[in-house]
Amino acid sequence: MAKPWDKKTVRSEGVRKLQRHLVVCEDKKSAADYLRAFKVPAEFAEVVVEGGAGNTDSVVEEALELRAKAMESGTPYAAVWCVFDRDNFPAKNFNRSFDLCRGIDKRDVHIIWSNECFELWYLLHFEFRVSGIGRNELYAELSKPNRLGKKYDKSDKTVFDLLKDKLPTAIKHARKLLNDYGAALNEERDNPSTNVHELVAVLQELGQLNS
Repeated sequence: MAKPWDKKTVRSEGVRKLQRHLVVCEDKKSAADYLRAFKVPAEFAEVVVEGGAGNTDSVVEEALELRAKAMESGTPYAAVWCVFDRDNFPAKNFNRSFDLCRGIDKRDVHIIWSNECFELWYLLHFEFRVSGIGRNELYAELSKPNRLGKKYDKSDKTVFDLLKDKLPTAIKHARKLLNDYGAALNEERDNPSTNVHELVAVLQELGQLNS
C-alpha cells in the first residue's frame, strides 16, 4: 500500500516526479542540522529544512504559510513537517500547535514533537528511557564517555555521524515509548516522549529512492 507521503509521487515514461518535503524547525542548530544530514538524492527528492522558526505554534504558523505559498506557486510539498520541543513553552502555545493543524489533511502536515527536547531522540540511541528528564540532564547524559564521548554541543554538526550506526536502536526505543503510553499519551505532559522516528523513517526512505 502506498504511504501518505507518496501520493504526489508519480511515474511518467519511467521518470519519477520530484518529491518536495518541507521541514520547519524551532531552532537553527540541533534538530535542523541533524535532519539536514540525511542524504536524500537530489534527482528524486528535495527536502527543504527551515530553522529558527521560533517556538511551538509559530513553527506551525510558518510551516502553513510556506505550504500555502508553495501550493499557490504550483510547486506543492508532498508533506510538511513541523519540528519543535515541549521545553518550557506555555502549555497553551504547545497545544495550539496541534489545534492549528486540525481540519488539514493529516497526510500533508505532520507535527514532530519532543518532550522535553530534541536531545531525547539522541539519548534513545543509547538507552530506553521512561523517567522524566530535563534539558540539562540530557546534555550531561549525552556528554558521558559511553555516549558521545565528548561534551555535547547543540551546534556540533558531527552528531549525526556519531549516532547513525545506532539509528535502528533509537527507532525501536522511540516506538516502544509511544506504544507504552498508548491512547493515554499526552504530548504536552508526558516526559519523556517523542515521535521524531516518524520523520526519520521518511528521510531514510527518501534516501533509498535511487537504490
